[in-house]
Amino acid sequence: MNHSYLSKTLIGIRLLLGILFLLSGIGKLISGSEARYLVELLATEFYWLIEYANFIVIATSIIELVLAVFLIWNKLLKWALAGTMAMLIGFSSVLSYFYLQGMSVENCGCFGAFGFASGLEFTLIRNAVLILLTIIAFILALKIPSAQTDLEKS
Repeated sequence: MNHSYLSKTLIGIRLLLGILFLLSGIGKLISGSEARYLVELLATEFYWLIEYANFIVIATSIIELVLAVFLIWNKLLKWALAGTMAMLIGFSSVLSYFYLQGMSVENCGCFGAFGFASGLEFTLIRNAVLILLTIIAFILALKIPSAQTDLEKS
């Protein structure tokens, strides 16, 4: 395959992931009430979580912002993609738990103040697509020497 095409694909995926994580992190810092609700809902099973609900939402938002910066600026790309994958799998695991328990969740709280309200099914499908994109980006980052694309060098 054309090296330039692979580079452009990697740029597109990392910018998409970076912007989504940036919006998500900022949105939850502005208003994390829906995300906090999900932590509280999870705390019905794991009681100790309730004490740390605010901390969990803020820490998640900060991690998302750090990953967004690394993805957008193409720094520590493989680590950023691994972190992105871990976050997406973590989010999806919690949402899958709610789905399998038959719980009704109208909004995942993923984007906080920015809304983009979506139910469990849509959010799980969206996360599956994002996980697939992250895997593709990781493979491309391994294939492209130094994961520094031609467009960024010029």
